Amino acid sequence: MSFHEEIEKSVEILKKGKSLLYPTDTVWGLGCDAFNIQAIRKICKIKNRTFSKSMIVLVEKMDRLRQLVGEITDFTRKIIVDNIAKKNKPITIVYDHVNQIASNLLKKDNTLAVRLTYDPFCVCLIRNFDRPIISTSANLSGFSTPKSFSEISPSILKRIDYAVNFRREKRANYSSSSIIKIVSDKVKILRS
Repeated sequence: MSFHEEIEKSVEILKKGKSLLYPTDTVWGLGCDAFNIQAIRKICKIKNRTFSKSMIVLVEKMDRLRQLVGEITDFTRKIIVDNIAKKNKPITIVYDHVNQIASNLLKKDNTLAVRLTYDPFCVCLIRNFDRPIISTSANLSGFSTPKSFSEISPSILKRIDYAVNFRREKRANYSSSSIIKIVSDKVKILRS
């Protein structure tokens, strides 16, 4: 299938509340509709992960990020824009104020981890789906993160609804995103 056919098929899968194995801006990820609790439960089951453990949400534009977390400070916006412009390692930011999202995506302290992606496949996927999606590494809980499609566990491959047939030969540039939290215009690094 072509790039656009893979996007169409992936959007169809997401709209049906199913699980998707897809290339992200970091590693291969498991994803679903970030607002569909049953789909999120399925992702947790695929990974053998507890439902109470939070996950990262991917968005493709600043407006969608604002819809999730409300107003974004100039300081935070500068960090995001600079990171994307320099094409640095992707960063996920933990936000304190969240508008509406599936409750299990929130940590116990009501924070939410969101990454504004600049990966062309992810941007096109989210734009066409017109909703944020889950992004969690395609590995069983407690096991190492696969750096390429060929390293994904057969157990994961058997359980997912659809695996995107795009960039399967490419090795991940990053093992994961950096995770930061911004408090009073100070950056706290949670994962470098």
